Order: sequence, then C-alpha cells, then structure tokens
Amino acid sequence: MIKSQSSPGQSLWSERRRDLIKFLGEQGFILIFILWAIYLTFNTKNFATVENILTILRQATIVGIAAIGAHFVILMGLLDLSIAAVISLAGVVMASLMIAQGVTPLVAGLIALGLGALVGLVNGLIITKLRINSIIATLGTSSILTGIAFTITQGKTIFGERGNNPIDAILFLSRGRVFEIIPVPVVILFAFYVVAYFVLQRTLYGARVYAVGNNERAAWLSGVNVDSIRIVTYMLSGTLGGFAAIMQVARQGTATAGMGADFLFPILTAVVLGGASLTGGRGRIFSTLAAVIFLTSITNGMILLGVSIYTQNIVSGVILIVALSLDRLRLRERA
Repeated sequence: MIKSQSSPGQSLWSERRRDLIKFLGEQGFILIFILWAIYLTFNTKNFATVENILTILRQATIVGIAAIGAHFVILMGLLDLSIAAVISLAGVVMASLMIAQGVTPLVAGLIALGLGALVGLVNGLIITKLRINSIIATLGTSSILTGIAFTITQGKTIFGERGNNPIDAILFLSRGRVFEIIPVPVVILFAFYVVAYFVLQRTLYGARVYAVGNNERAAWLSGVNVDSIRIVTYMLSGTLGGFAAIMQVARQGTATAGMGADFLFPILTAVVLGGASLTGGRGRIFSTLAAVIFLTSITNGMILLGVSIYTQNIVSGVILIVALSLDRLRLRERA
C-alpha cells in the first residue's frame, strides 16, 4: 500500500492552522476584550478612567465569586444551574433573619453560607447517588429554591426601616474602600481567585477535580472517590453562591426573591468564555476572572454608549454563542 505523504509546506500550514485554532479557542476573547477596550477608550469620555475601571471590577464581584464555584463544577464535566437560585434564597433568608428576627449579621451570613452548602450537598447526592443528569438535577433544585424564596417574601421586597436597617451593618462589603482607594469588593474578588488558584494548582483536592473531569474511570481506578469529589465540589459551589448572596444583599441594601435571577447567564458564560471545557478537565481559573471582567465591561461600555437594554440582551446572547463556539474549537483541537 502506498501512503501519501504531505509536503513540508502542507505540514507547516497544518501546524499553523492548529496553532491558530488553539489560540482562538483559548485566548480569542482576550483579543476581543482588548479591541473593545480600545474602541471604548476613544469613543467615550469615562471608560478608561480609574474610577470607571474600579466600578467595573466592583460590579464584577458577585458574578466573579459565583463563577468560581461554576468553574470547579464544569472542570468535572458537570453543570450547576442552581447557583442563581441559591443567591436568591440565601439572600432572602439572610435579610429576613436580620430584619425580622434580629439575628446579627455574622450569624445571618453564616446561615446563608450553610444554606448554600446544604443545597450543594443535595445537588451532589442527587447527581451521584440517584445518577440524575446534572442539568436536570440542578434545574429542578433551582425551581424549588426559587419557589421557597417567593413563598418567604410573598413577592415583596425585604428592607429595614430608614435609620434602623440592620443591613446597614454590612454595607461596607459593597461600598467600603481599603486605604480609601480600592473598593472592598475588589479586594474580596481577587482574594477569592488567589485562593481558588492555590486550591486547584497546589492541593490534592484540586488535582482530583481535574482528574475526574479528564477521565472519570481512570480517576476511579487510581483510587479517587469520584462521588465524594463531586459532592464536595457542589457544596463548594453552593457555599460560594451563599457568599455571593451576602455581597448582593450588601450591594442592594434589600432582598427580593428574584435577586439572583440575572446572574446565571453571565456566570456560566464567563466560565466557558474563559476556556473551561464543558466536557471537563480543562480550564484556568484566572481566565474565568478575565472573562467575568470582560462581560462586565461589555455592559458598562454599552451603557456609556447609550445602548438600549434590549440591544444589551441581544449582545449577551451573541457572546454566549461565541463562547460555546470557542469551546467547540477547543474540543476539535483536542480530538
């Protein structure tokens, strides 16, 4: 049998093509980010100012923190669609305890974190023990959590009396500044990502998360308790959702049953856009942070340009499709 051999020119072109696909798949959005920032710098007055950049980072905090949990889950090749509902319910419970029951902010915050962890535990058990698809399982719990949140609030906004609002005690989480310069939420955001990076790159748990996502059976054969890793990861995701709820309550000064509804879309989009593969085992946490900031800058920039909210929704949908397309490029490169 005669085997055809490619010419040196064809091999070089093939190699360059693979490099281009790899670059677009992993770093394509960074290029778009840079071009977008340059465009806004020359076409708006306020985008490139220090105060606006700090505003973007502050606005990215809640999505950014919740996206860490989503990133860990997606690294295992699974999804958590209940994160937004966790933010809503944990926020409502926390605000209700502080305002109606007189619970201290610290205790109420711990309860919000515990509630998030409990939801994650339930999600993990349903997925690992009942073998239900993660999308269906977390979509179901999301519906339950949203229903509970609306039952508690009866569709009303939870807020305290002016001058005697317990939520005022945590407003520094959203409005405070370190050394009167750097917003407290920005410090918290970057601190969380540094810790997440350390966990993924320097701990046995992080290595096992990647191992489960890369090859579940191989991880199991090497002694990894796959179910335990999944349960712990969903608990981590839920806990981070609870912390995001605390930040959102501090940001709003109130709580509503739908306060987390708008976060699911940007959370998942940021993780995929940042390079985490939906098939698992691949993704860099700081790329997710960059994607979160990019998405926030998109909204910020469109507001500065005077773009309508309806057009913003269209752009958001386009970005999600682009993110999924980049993920397909990454998969084709790996194949």
